[in-house]
Amino acid sequence: MKKKGSITVFLSLSLASVMILFFLLLDLARIYGQKQKADVISDIAAQSVFADYNRYLWDNYRILGVDASYGTGGGADFSLMETRMQDYLVKNGTSSDTHGKDLYQLLTEKCEVTKYGFITDQNGRAFLRQAALQQKSEVGAAALEKAVDRNQQAQETADESEDCDSLMEKGTDAMAKSADVTDEERDITTETEKPDADEVNPIDQISEWKDNGILAQVLPKSVRISDRQIDLSNAVSKRTLAQGNHTQIKKLSISEKALFAEYEKTHFSNYRNNLKHAGLSYEWEYVLCGKKTDKGNLSAAVTKLLLAREGENFASLMADEAKVAQADAHAMTLVGWTGNAAIINAVFWGLIASWSYMESVLDVRLLLNGGKVALLKSPAEWTTTNLLELAKWFDVNKMAKESGNGIAYEGYLLTLSAIQSEKTLGLRSLDLLENSARMQRDYDNLRLDQMIVSADFSYQFSSLPAFFSLFALSDQTFPVLKLERTREMTYLPQ
Repeated sequence: MKKKGSITVFLSLSLASVMILFFLLLDLARIYGQKQKADVISDIAAQSVFADYNRYLWDNYRILGVDASYGTGGGADFSLMETRMQDYLVKNGTSSDTHGKDLYQLLTEKCEVTKYGFITDQNGRAFLRQAALQQKSEVGAAALEKAVDRNQQAQETADESEDCDSLMEKGTDAMAKSADVTDEERDITTETEKPDADEVNPIDQISEWKDNGILAQVLPKSVRISDRQIDLSNAVSKRTLAQGNHTQIKKLSISEKALFAEYEKTHFSNYRNNLKHAGLSYEWEYVLCGKKTDKGNLSAAVTKLLLAREGENFASLMADEAKVAQADAHAMTLVGWTGNAAIINAVFWGLIASWSYMESVLDVRLLLNGGKVALLKSPAEWTTTNLLELAKWFDVNKMAKESGNGIAYEGYLLTLSAIQSEKTLGLRSLDLLENSARMQRDYDNLRLDQMIVSADFSYQFSSLPAFFSLFALSDQTFPVLKLERTREMTYLPQ
């Protein structure tokens, strides 16, 4: 009997040691599982918050962002965001719907937003990069390479276009000076006679016709121009914006800026393509021109278009010896009698500028009507062949010759976009998005400088031992397990 008793005590002590080790290993395994669970629920909380993006902006502009004011418009309130994350963490951390004891439960002790970036930061650079990323998935490599080349060419030629208005003004001034030249002042060696009073003067004809206004020159009265407008008094581009504290975003690369121009083409309405967004109908023209009305933006865009065509037509005209000879001969007809080389030269360039302007007006009419215009025209592609008959082209229904390999209206808008600054492109685009979204139910308080596109989150979880603590004496406590996690979420390309 004594022998049997001694064996029971030994086994009891041995089993106790084994059980302590066994339960310790169980707790260690549970802790490993809790660490994995902390990772999972941290991801769930961050992703759930970022899944709460503005649906209108995504559906209409393919732009993602979370309103940190949650519809109040009263400023970014990260306590609301943290509360929403806390709900996700509690639900997934404690598993209240699990029957029996949850051995993996985690209590959330801390949940906070530590850093954040708004879509308006750095003059809308966060928006520009996101738009470029969106477009990258829609544009092939060949199209992207072509867009980059176009942007570079536009940058190089932005300051090279001729100022036809200035040349016409100088021509007009020279004509006025010629009228004051007396017989004593004129070069008596010249054989050119003073012209009749009714001699055709294309410079005066064009200058007087231009006073009708640009849209009256290029669009028939039957064309309906949008009368929509935007309130710019408190627009993104006009007000002081809230700033995030997240990592600074790099300046757009050449390819990203080219991609953004393509984004404008496919996601913003313009005169030739109405996507039926709320707000302005000529969105792309607004980004380029910044006027408060559709009519004002169209007028300004047409003016930019006309300037671009003037420079190209000026170059084409000067490469055509026959047309240069026409202008030279008529300059001599008008003021050659003065014998004053400066006056003759000024009138010559005024005639060239007037001719370029009229041809450019015909080009713009064709572009607005959906046609294509050759970048640099050959003599066969030129429409106004006679300098003395420019007035017959004042009829707004007459257009330039179509060029199958030319550039369309949207192609010229792409070129104009290429020479805009990041700040202009970013902030004016955000004006459009905010204005359009505010016209929707439940979004009337939306402010884009409260909309986050990136954020860093910090969490802390705790848990008591479940198995090893069974062996604690009544006056002993076991340390609480502390787990810390951080997460970074962003809609921006890395």
